[in-house]
Amino acid sequence: MNTTQLECFVQVADSLNFRRAADELHLSQPTVSKQVSSLEEELGGTLFVRTTREVSLTSFGSSFLPDAREILRMSYAAAERARKRAEGTELAIGYSDPNDLMRLSPVLDRLRSESRGLHITLGLGPRDANVDKLAREQFDIVLGFEGSSIEAAGIVFRSLSTDGLSCIVRKDSPFAEFDEVGYEEVAGYPQVVCLPASIRRRGSKSQEAIPKTDEAHTITCSTITEAFCLVDAGFGYALVPSIETMPDPNQKALRWKGEAKATFGAYVREGFRDGLVPRFLEIAEEEYRQPRLHVV
Repeated sequence: MNTTQLECFVQVADSLNFRRAADELHLSQPTVSKQVSSLEEELGGTLFVRTTREVSLTSFGSSFLPDAREILRMSYAAAERARKRAEGTELAIGYSDPNDLMRLSPVLDRLRSESRGLHITLGLGPRDANVDKLAREQFDIVLGFEGSSIEAAGIVFRSLSTDGLSCIVRKDSPFAEFDEVGYEEVAGYPQVVCLPASIRRRGSKSQEAIPKTDEAHTITCSTITEAFCLVDAGFGYALVPSIETMPDPNQKALRWKGEAKATFGAYVREGFRDGLVPRFLEIAEEEYRQPRLHVV
């Protein structure tokens, strides 16, 4: 199966006329017919019903049409990404939480000012799935917390920031009068936990990082944004990495007394030497060292 076959099939499906499809594709009508026939042979089914008066899609053709469009879309997008990468103007970045974008903006702003014609593609998804896309060169960089579950060959982690944890509370919370809390203060209260795997999987130390409370009063989140939402809805306090702390005006960020640390950074492919990735990392290392403002 190739793009020429798919283009001919889709164009005929759109016009239901082989001659018009050939004109749109700047091909001869016999060529279009041959491409469609070879695709039918490869798929093992008939795509069109052809009579002397009309052409119509078979049920098999109708069911395959959305897939054909998607394959072409992905093929065109991949070719465009490759072209822009060859020109040094394309950077595809994966991230796991919308909150990650807050600190990404100043990095991209500086990179844009230096790189004429810069094009950025952002992709939201689970960290491990994003790293898999990085290994398959669908991303150039994946932002996320360091974790032991990453085993993709040829992928390295560059630390951008290592920090402790923050306790996020509503301003009407009994803890809002404090600037710092720990296990003793919050034990037994409803909690929302959103910690990277690198902290949750440290055995005994993870027990120190997460206060003990009734499981019925604990909600585990996959993103910081979810944690902030639940705190705002009154489900208790949230324990999150400090680097991701940017609560809304109705919340306050308290320092957490525990020693648990979260390392945030960028996953990249080994062997990068030139292009946008090295410069992105240089700028990011500078920007992520800047103190993060907490809304209080």
